[in-house]
Amino acid sequence: MLDLFILLFFYILIILSVLGYGLLFQNFLYQKIERYDLGYVGLYGIFFLILYSYISNLLISHSSYHNFFIHLIGLLLLIYYINKERIKFVQFNYFFTVVLIIFLAILISKNHDDFIYYHFPYTYWLTQNDIVLGLGNFGHGFRTQSSIFYLNSLFYLPKIEFHLFNLGAVLFVIFTNLILLKKIFYKSKKPRQNKAVIDFIKILSLFGLILINIFFYRIAEHGTDRSAQILIFILFIEII
Repeated sequence: MLDLFILLFFYILIILSVLGYGLLFQNFLYQKIERYDLGYVGLYGIFFLILYSYISNLLISHSSYHNFFIHLIGLLLLIYYINKERIKFVQFNYFFTVVLIIFLAILISKNHDDFIYYHFPYTYWLTQNDIVLGLGNFGHGFRTQSSIFYLNSLFYLPKIEFHLFNLGAVLFVIFTNLILLKKIFYKSKKPRQNKAVIDFIKILSLFGLILINIFFYRIAEHGTDRSAQILIFILFIEII
């Protein structure tokens, strides 16, 4: 039970840290922000950490102490922006509900079929060493780098070590759920908006929510392709 609570603690810490980096990235992109969307803030944070992991691994390994320091900074950024901007997240009322439900999905899901083959070795290598050229000559798996491996390498933390190496895909599911839930329960305050269009978006978002959580329910088996397919749902809805 103690190990379970430790795992839950770091799980929540990482999610809050990602939100902190998302707020940093969003404030860098947009000078004036009237409202924060928790789901998109999380996706911004994921994007920022992927960029950071690619660059930082050229210089340093993603050790447990390095990663803990990175997520501590992310948590401090979250606290800073909440206090500075008086942020009111529109989905905060069901944020922790989604987070806790998906935590159960981590516990009951098995790993990807290629996890032992190259997902784990590649990610673990990033936590133990900085970049080493020519590693692909020793195994085909090291020639198939992926952004999800670099992101997951930042989740190697003290005490839990590599037990959250599947969290990258989980983050995509969490934040896309929040985006879709907001669209489903959205109430327009602008009378001129086309009600038929809003209702269509709500129905489309509902179908997307159902499809993602049923068809992609085996979260631990996700690779970069699954996360990309989930993002395409969001992109398609936003285009409409």
